[in-house]
Amino acid sequence: MPRPEATLDPAQLKAKVQTYFFPPNRTNAEDHVGLELEIWPFRETPERNHALVPFINEEGTGLIQLLQQLVGVMDGFTYQPKPDGTHIFKFADGGNLTFEPGRQLEYSGAPFPTLAAAIQNLNYVIESLRCHLKNSNIWLFHSGLNPWYTVEEVGLHLTAPRYINMDRYFKTIGHYGQKMMRLSTSLQINLDAGDKDTAHRRWLAANLVPPIFTALFANSPFINRKAGGAYSYRSLIWQNLDPSRTGIQKGFLTEEYKPCPVEQYTSFALDAHVMRLPQPNGEAAFAGQFISFRRWMEDGHNGTYPDMEDWVNHLSTLFPEVRARGFFECRFLDAQSKVWCAVPGILLTFLLYNAEAREKTIDLLLPYRTQLPQLLHQAAVEALDNDHLYKLSNELFQLALDHAGTEDKSLVALAEKFYERYTHRRLNPAAELLQLNGGEVFTPEQYRMFERKQIECAGELLETICDYC
Repeated sequence: MPRPEATLDPAQLKAKVQTYFFPPNRTNAEDHVGLELEIWPFRETPERNHALVPFINEEGTGLIQLLQQLVGVMDGFTYQPKPDGTHIFKFADGGNLTFEPGRQLEYSGAPFPTLAAAIQNLNYVIESLRCHLKNSNIWLFHSGLNPWYTVEEVGLHLTAPRYINMDRYFKTIGHYGQKMMRLSTSLQINLDAGDKDTAHRRWLAANLVPPIFTALFANSPFINRKAGGAYSYRSLIWQNLDPSRTGIQKGFLTEEYKPCPVEQYTSFALDAHVMRLPQPNGEAAFAGQFISFRRWMEDGHNGTYPDMEDWVNHLSTLFPEVRARGFFECRFLDAQSKVWCAVPGILLTFLLYNAEAREKTIDLLLPYRTQLPQLLHQAAVEALDNDHLYKLSNELFQLALDHAGTEDKSLVALAEKFYERYTHRRLNPAAELLQLNGGEVFTPEQYRMFERKQIECAGELLETICDYC
């Protein structure tokens, strides 16, 4: 807990961040892949066919209650709530199910030695859940935002101190925080840093590609039951959420770019505002004061200074486009449909895990390093309507396919099918969603029919990576 005197120094902080890039228990140099997907469960009721599903209710049909019934049914599936009451379900392989404040469901897969294995695992778990939950009239919606509800209608359904405090902090800045917590869903791709030489280049490449991937895979054009004026409104939310902790890290934007990822991330973290500061009553909370960790460490606050636990907690509240967590967490993607969910991971691993592809990616995008925030905004709003982004997206897509492994034929074929359906035609998934109902928000029936057509479009390509029920 905070101390009455200063005890930390920059070297200690940097040493801790070092472990977020190069974990001390990493025993081999194999590059693993982890996938995390957030989805919306909706229930068909006599009143509406997209009713929000409570976590727990008196009837015993809440989402958490239904998942508890799967313990002992799904192989290796257990319920292991935390002491503070946080609900978490775990799989024997290390994956887990958790929940977000707006009643979103998140599956975080374990790291797998191949992309194909990570995709197969994700599809197996999501489809198993889909099959079980449909018996309770629950269906799963894949998109970057809940298009049918407002912030007020959804409410805040996780009340642990972390979420209450985060909600208060973001609300003080503006309206985007509540939209993020209550309405958004994403696909996250987790990649190993590699050895120290590789990490420098992989970190740079990973932070250069968010505008391109946002344009390619935008999937959130609706908010509050109407078009939001962007292909990826979810991306706009994150870009405007909190300049001190979200979006493109400022270390990439300076003319005198320093390529050491540990130094860069440490500086970024020091300059980010602290969400929970010690208060006169002894509690740690946000009370309307925006103070960076650097300032707290140098000047103290309410007579106390941070310790290493405070630094670790602070690091957990940072949400840049790429986050260091013992691996590189790529956070710049809208949640994707169950048909195309694998494609962003296919491209990203082909680009970052192949040394030649990685260097070509850097060569292609490094000239735009200081323009990344502007490009990211354009990607969210204009996407492939923007001639420059369309050109870069095509080049990067083809670069990824040109460096695919020979064992990834089915994955390459799925990515090529996506390219033919979308990228080649200057479209992304959001463009199709906008067409479903003439620019008006689509109905659940329209969306579910659309999904069935997507499955038909992908055809036999899905059989090798997914079973549908």
